[in-house]
Amino acid sequence: MWRVIATFVAVAVIIYLSYLASKYIGKGMSLGSSSRYMRMIDQITLGQDRHVAIVQVGGKYLLIGVTSGQVNVLSELRDEELFPLEPDTEEGSTKIPDFKSMMEKLGDIGKRGGKK
Repeated sequence: MWRVIATFVAVAVIIYLSYLASKYIGKGMSLGSSSRYMRMIDQITLGQDRHVAIVQVGGKYLLIGVTSGQVNVLSELRDEELFPLEPDTEEGSTKIPDFKSMMEKLGDIGKRGGKK
């Protein structure tokens, strides 16, 4: 009986210590990524291990391409070339359907027996 209780207490202590360690390691990682002279403005993922980013270095904005093996400067941007983009609201644009409409379509297919 005492072995079960001791095992339970040991597991609880290990879980708590791992929580504390991950909390302090996470704080240390975020402090290491700050910089006084440059910052990431925006980025977009193009594929696995590939993305394009805008980085501000001093007063310059650089468009960079990042892959798993290298980083390339694609272009230098001027301040007037940077402006926030509006979300696509046109009817011709591809819209991600919500969960309810997808389930209604699946229900309609089930009622028809899979026939159109």
